[in-house]
Amino acid sequence: MPTYKKSRQTARTKKPPPPERRWSLGRLLSRLFLILFLVGLVAAGGISFYIYYHFSRDLPDYTSLKDFRPNLITRIYARDGQLMGEYFMEKRIIVPYTRLPQHLILAFLAAEDARFFEHTGVDFLGIVRAFIENVKAGEIVQGGSTITQQVVKSILLSSEKSFSRKLREAILAYRIDNYLTKEEVLYLYLNHIYLGNGAYGVEAAALEYFGKHVEDLNLAEAAMLAGLPKAPTRYAPTNNPLRAKERQTYVLNRMVEEGFVEPAEAQAALNQALTFKTSRQPGFDYVGYYTEYVRQLLEERYGRDPLYKAGFRVYTAADIELHRAAQEAVNQGLKDLYRRHGFRGPLKRLSAKEIDSFCLQQVKYQQKHPPLKGQLQTAVVVQPEKGRNCLVVRFGNEYGFLVQNPAPAPGMKVSEASNIVSRLRLGDVIQVRLQQKASGRQKWLVSVDPDPTAQGALVYVENHTGKVRVIMGGKDYRDSVFNRATQAKRQPGSAFKPIIYATAVEKGYGPGSTLLDEPISLPGGRRGELWTPKNYDNRYSGPISLATALARSRNIPTVRLLMSVGLPPVINLAKAMGLTTQIYPNYSSALGASEVSLFELTRAYSVFPNQGQLAAPILIERLEDRDGRILEEAEPHSRPAISQRTAQIMTELLVGVVTRGTGQKVLALRRPIGGKTGTTNNTRDAWFIGFTPSVTAGVWVGMDDERSLGAKETGSQAAAPIFIRFMQEALKNQPLEEFPSLPATLFASGRDRGVDDEASNDEAEEEEYDNPDEEAQAAVRPRPAINPNFFKKDLGE
Repeated sequence: MPTYKKSRQTARTKKPPPPERRWSLGRLLSRLFLILFLVGLVAAGGISFYIYYHFSRDLPDYTSLKDFRPNLITRIYARDGQLMGEYFMEKRIIVPYTRLPQHLILAFLAAEDARFFEHTGVDFLGIVRAFIENVKAGEIVQGGSTITQQVVKSILLSSEKSFSRKLREAILAYRIDNYLTKEEVLYLYLNHIYLGNGAYGVEAAALEYFGKHVEDLNLAEAAMLAGLPKAPTRYAPTNNPLRAKERQTYVLNRMVEEGFVEPAEAQAALNQALTFKTSRQPGFDYVGYYTEYVRQLLEERYGRDPLYKAGFRVYTAADIELHRAAQEAVNQGLKDLYRRHGFRGPLKRLSAKEIDSFCLQQVKYQQKHPPLKGQLQTAVVVQPEKGRNCLVVRFGNEYGFLVQNPAPAPGMKVSEASNIVSRLRLGDVIQVRLQQKASGRQKWLVSVDPDPTAQGALVYVENHTGKVRVIMGGKDYRDSVFNRATQAKRQPGSAFKPIIYATAVEKGYGPGSTLLDEPISLPGGRRGELWTPKNYDNRYSGPISLATALARSRNIPTVRLLMSVGLPPVINLAKAMGLTTQIYPNYSSALGASEVSLFELTRAYSVFPNQGQLAAPILIERLEDRDGRILEEAEPHSRPAISQRTAQIMTELLVGVVTRGTGQKVLALRRPIGGKTGTTNNTRDAWFIGFTPSVTAGVWVGMDDERSLGAKETGSQAAAPIFIRFMQEALKNQPLEEFPSLPATLFASGRDRGVDDEASNDEAEEEEYDNPDEEAQAAVRPRPAINPNFFKKDLGE
């Protein structure tokens, strides 16, 4: 029985085997996909981490954006604070976020990144939305980049179109969004974005297109600017008004869609007529020569990059209104010159074979600087227009109609212009003014410039402070940037004589000293011949006072005076008075054969009324960096150039030139003035430099190609009237000043009529100047022993 019980118990406790499991195909696949998904997720995470690590290794330091200092405009201001010039690589003016109007910010957000305040630097929803809109439109009308990404691309990265750059851009955008506030990102964007016409940032664009500051923009103007980032050149309103209007419409519609403005506001803005005007001041052209000279000074001191990128604020001594008066005086003087001599003929005449090569040389320049209305162009006559009463001229690949009844150039009558046209022939090279594009064709209507190579220059300085108020380097800066006041070196003729007389006074001569006005021949002429200077009228007065010799600008007494005092003292004094050009060591220097600049000679004359002191020239009164820190601040200072006694005597002598000598025309100003005329051989150059106790002004007139100005075009005839016209404006409302310690008799109404003896150097002076080797030889030849009494009788005074 026990055995039975045991088996029964065993049977009772034995469990049945588990049922056999069967896997369905669907369950297997789901498990497989789950495994693959997890593996893929891990792999994707690993790949993403690798990509992130790989592309974020060499990223730029985005924290530098906190102190980002973009390129700014260097702005130049006149003495009264008027803007007179700008220099830049990128035309940008930084404005704080608080100055940006709300409707301007909303316009840019609507156009570029409506979810800007919601995303974290990269807007994935925006990318999807832009993709859908672009598909609907059939073209790219929206971009997927956020404003933060655009900041990254424009400041930290390049515009390279590559997948790697986009990844780096997204990484940086995310980091920046977590580092900067949204307002800081907008501040960077709106001050950095390029908006066409050379303008970077909304402030520069507002000034460039509308002539107003950014906070003064209305909704219509703000929407116009907000439409530009997509394609600034294509949509610039000054280039393509219709396309710009389309973009403005798009921006306003987007603002309505996003709830930024009411439909009625958008419609009113859309209907508003916009007026486009640049912030460029009309006075920019008047002060072009001065501004360019300041630019050169800044580049010499600080280098090119800081000048164009550092955002200097330059406060100068320039006077814009006086520049306007100077340009008007110079141009009127040149018009008078033309009226006296008429059309001088073409610049040159080309053969038929030379015309093409001449024009091809102009093409390369015109590719960078296309012809514009109002410009002066050098052109060649190519043919008469068939069936029309006009000539066809060519400049580069452009053509113009020179009609028989053109709009005359300033200062010309229609009959005069027509007469000029009738005298022109095939191949004649002339200068023409572009009036307008001919209707319906790619040709210009042009007018002839009757006297293109005639030029003038004017400089105006304060004697005591050295402040340079005017530098007018030509008749029009837009036509020629060459500065004839500072860059040109021309012979001064008799305008150099005061340097010689000042040297003599330093050595003891006085106004009453007697000089001998009789013929003289000296060694140093061409081919070993004697040099025989002459007086203008070929007359000789015998013994003559020093004061009369200078007042009447007699040549022979001046040569004898130079022989007496010696060349080295004259050269040394010229340097002491600020002349840096070479003074030739020969006696023709007595008649102004050595070349000088108008700027330096005018400063030299300022020594006389300034009691012998030469004031350092001040053009830049104060220079500030972008943060307002003062880098330079000029303080007037001077140094002695001649003795006070010499300065007073020379002032007396030069006042005598005006009261009874070659400068008598200047008495029209009806105030005490001293000065000196100057004319070079064959009347190539005409000068007048004059001064009051406070200011000195210098005028030069001449041809750029050094042709003669014409018969009798002396300093008194060609230059003095310009001086008078300018000084009438410059001294208007200024108190009448008397020179100190000068006898009242110098201003008596009675006076001798002066003989203008400036151009008497005849051909000998010109030949001597043309042979510097012979000049040097003449300078070392032993000078014959001469009794000093031969030149003077009185060393008193």
